[in-house]
Amino acid sequence: METGKLSQWRDTEGLSAEKGRELAARLELRARAGDEIAAREQYLDLLRLAPGERVLDVGCGSGVVTRAIARRVAPGGVAVGIDSSPALLAQARAHADAENFGGSIELRQGDCRRLPFADGAFDAVLAATVLAHVPDARRALEEMVRVTRPGGRVGVFDFDGDSFLIAHPDRELTRRIVAAHCDHSAVNGRLVRELPGIFAELGLVAVQARGFMPLERAAGSFYADLAARAGHTAAATGAITAEELARWQEALQATIAADRFVGGRLHLFVWGSRPAPR
Repeated sequence: METGKLSQWRDTEGLSAEKGRELAARLELRARAGDEIAAREQYLDLLRLAPGERVLDVGCGSGVVTRAIARRVAPGGVAVGIDSSPALLAQARAHADAENFGGSIELRQGDCRRLPFADGAFDAVLAATVLAHVPDARRALEEMVRVTRPGGRVGVFDFDGDSFLIAHPDRELTRRIVAAHCDHSAVNGRLVRELPGIFAELGLVAVQARGFMPLERAAGSFYADLAARAGHTAAATGAITAEELARWQEALQATIAADRFVGGRLHLFVWGSRPAPR
């Protein structure tokens, strides 16, 4: 079965400026949630970023993580964000300029499977909620390891698509929607389960994994909107009928209006180090 055919993030190089603004706004909305802020701070702690370091943010999107990295490597360090989409990079630059980051952030266009950097160019390399949407993600991971210096750190923070929690009274239909959304809105919605093994195969040492479960309850929140989009994905792929979609969406909105909604998705942070020279 082909997976990821409805992913809006699979091929972003040709995004229009309007679509880039829409997707960037979605990323920024998610980034402002309390649980997202806490998770981001914790996984950046685990990556042990330090002032003066040069750190790469792969698939930087609107630059949320790039900006967080830049704060940690100051003074004297640089956060480099790379993305395939000029439209998203324009949004990342606008956000960085608005917060006066100046030369502490560099933005580059490029493919994560062919990173335009020399071997060992970075002290740490990170990809956050990116690689689940990338065909041949292993090649991107190989590149991330290549551009990390010996002794440097590599980390991936990504979601597990089958672990999408949606408070909804129709258990059976919700299960079908979550499965369809996992299969069709990401190239590999289960990639995080493979990462510890891939890291070890690529020669990283001290490989560890930690789970995070950002949750939201409000109407208009990222996960309330994602739940609604998941229903449409399931209908578009034939996993549910148009009648089932209408019934499910009506019950979802009633759950949200009654302040009974909770939504979120399991994420893993997997990290390790390149062996240091002896």
